[in-house]
Amino acid sequence: MKLKNVLLLYKKSAYKIYFLEQRSYIAEKDKAFEQEELDRFRKAHKEHYATLKKIESILKKNKIPFTKSNRGQIVDYDAYDLVITVGGDGTFLEAARGIKRSVLLGINSSLSYSVGNFCSGNINNFETILKNILKKSFKVNLFQRLHVDIDDHRNTVDCLNDVLVCHSNPAAMNRYLLKIGRVKEEQRSSGIWIAAPSGSSGAINSAGGKRIPRTAKKIQYMPRELYLGGKWKYRLTGGILSARKSITVISLMRQGRIYIDGTHMDIPFPLGTLMKITLSPHPVKTVSI
Repeated sequence: MKLKNVLLLYKKSAYKIYFLEQRSYIAEKDKAFEQEELDRFRKAHKEHYATLKKIESILKKNKIPFTKSNRGQIVDYDAYDLVITVGGDGTFLEAARGIKRSVLLGINSSLSYSVGNFCSGNINNFETILKNILKKSFKVNLFQRLHVDIDDHRNTVDCLNDVLVCHSNPAAMNRYLLKIGRVKEEQRSSGIWIAAPSGSSGAINSAGGKRIPRTAKKIQYMPRELYLGGKWKYRLTGGILSARKSITVISLMRQGRIYIDGTHMDIPFPLGTLMKITLSPHPVKTVSI
């Protein structure tokens, strides 16, 4: 595989953001941390940037042109043959939302502290993985995504992990209409999780869902803490749906919100807004070892 252009997408470490770039803010918070906790921030910072430096040096040694960008920037992902994320799952998920055709490789930049369930690479095996890619001796997995369509294409996104529908105030009752197949019902709860297969091991699993393979063509949903008082009885209490099924949620909240892949992407979901979720026809091509 000839790599004409590679994107190196990296995160900034928490230590860099909160202790170095915002020193005047965090200086007042230093006393809240024990020395051991501060040392953990520093160690994770050093591991992360050592990994980033090593990845860059290996790409240069192999004469592979690359563009470096930190998270949160506007990027044309499909201008690149290969997208390499350096960080943890959050960095990987950000790239996975933007990719259509490129191949994605996740590198866990801090084996001591970073959660990297999606990352097949690290500082120790990256050079071997890269050589295998150049020799076309690697496997590509197709990770299924959710296609989120809000108000008939006003907002659309394909996401790899999960979607949380809830009120903007976490203490508020969540009200919405949920429709799956021929069943439509009003629910009151703490919100509702809808997960792609890759997200089945995360929050929805903690809420009582099941783990399913990342390549499975399935959608999973799970309401959180359904209100059981009064007349409320529910049929749609969670489950795994086939690829041909869709989930529709209509907001009955003035200040509802939709959170996609955690906290880094959120969309207003006011009263009367309709969101439809299906399995995306465009899975993410990921490097497997």
